[in-house]
Amino acid sequence: MSAIKSISLPRNLPKKKVFSQTVATDYGSIKFWIWTYFLLLLFEGALRKWFLPGLSQGLLIIRDPIVIWIYYLCFTKGVFPLNNKYLKRCFQWVALAIVLSFLVNRAHPLTIAYGARTNMLHFPLIFIMARVLTWDDVLNYGKAFLLLAFPMTWVVSQQFQADRFDVLNVAAGGTGHQLMTSGDKVRASGTFSFVSGIVFYYCFTVAFIIFGLLKKGIFPKWLLYVGISASLLAMVTAGSRAVIAESIQVIACIGFLAYYKPNEFGKITTSVFVFLVLSLILYSQVDLFKEGLTFLSMRFEEAANVEGNPVEAYFLRYYDIIVSPYYYNMWIGFFGNGLGTATRAGSALGGGFGGAEISWSRQVLENGLLVGGLYILWRLWFFWDLFKCCLKAVKKEDYLSMFLFGASGPIILFSPLGQPTNLGFAAFGGGLCLAAAVSRKRLVE
Repeated sequence: MSAIKSISLPRNLPKKKVFSQTVATDYGSIKFWIWTYFLLLLFEGALRKWFLPGLSQGLLIIRDPIVIWIYYLCFTKGVFPLNNKYLKRCFQWVALAIVLSFLVNRAHPLTIAYGARTNMLHFPLIFIMARVLTWDDVLNYGKAFLLLAFPMTWVVSQQFQADRFDVLNVAAGGTGHQLMTSGDKVRASGTFSFVSGIVFYYCFTVAFIIFGLLKKGIFPKWLLYVGISASLLAMVTAGSRAVIAESIQVIACIGFLAYYKPNEFGKITTSVFVFLVLSLILYSQVDLFKEGLTFLSMRFEEAANVEGNPVEAYFLRYYDIIVSPYYYNMWIGFFGNGLGTATRAGSALGGGFGGAEISWSRQVLENGLLVGGLYILWRLWFFWDLFKCCLKAVKKEDYLSMFLFGASGPIILFSPLGQPTNLGFAAFGGGLCLAAAVSRKRLVE
């Protein structure tokens, strides 16, 4: 059964015009808090680094009360996905992991609670967004990504030019500094607490850029130009190869158009190629861009000397994620060490070894190969059904969801969910992707 079939679509409700879009009036409050979740996801790191460093630890879970409130509102309006098959299996797995962590591992209750939170609490948001967001809502989030790309890139470029000990490059909590890259430059984190946030942000921005180039008039031209120019500059000044690599994953989704919609494929590839060439020619005259490109080239060369061919290194990274659970299984017990014990926050709360938030291996370290493997299979299951849902949309000439899948799919499948930003983008990004796939269908109907 596909992901679409698991979502019971809401009944027709009274409608009104709000900001030139058609929305269901009963969902206005829910949408407001989803926007709040989104903005906190983008600027949570800024609060932890610059504005409220003393509250850094507490701000790790700043979105938790928001998402719980969203669930309460959904319960009251009868749109919480109680019968969703993916959530049922996730809840069952978490319940099993909690019981085993208490009885077998005797892990600390606070550590177990934090582990359960990272594996379950935010995922209902995916299916809520698919239920309540309209097509216009999805496009409005796209406009937000494109518009905010300019100030985000300004912060990134300032971090690139600043000294490693500058206040702009301070780590969460107001102490330490960000990771370093080639040429004594920092890996910019923008308004996020860690570099992964930048990677994810620009992946979604690229997804909306591609769709905007494909569908003329969907976004204002000036907004597309802002998004494109800002994203290109960020890619050379962020000091991270992942920004480019993950963005290429999004661009690669164009390949599905080559098979299903060859005419559209030709149109988009031509537009993207011409625009990128012109943009690079213009940017080649900008000193900051040239400086960033120099250091990025240096980063790739240094990495190639250590890791070898960059393409091989890219696939080797995912290979390590997949096989590492079997390696860790060699030296842990059958039931692991207990839910949450492999997360830094969970370890700080009550006990554990922390710092092993390396995606799939974390599940095995905490819950053993069998129980941990079940959660990995759950992620694979949802990832595959989400892909099939987006593929159906492509066949019906709804392309945005596939580009958003290129941004959100790898996060859902591989990203370490113990890191709050990763978890936020997995939940919100997955919700935006699924909403793009089904809201267009509702609009047509």
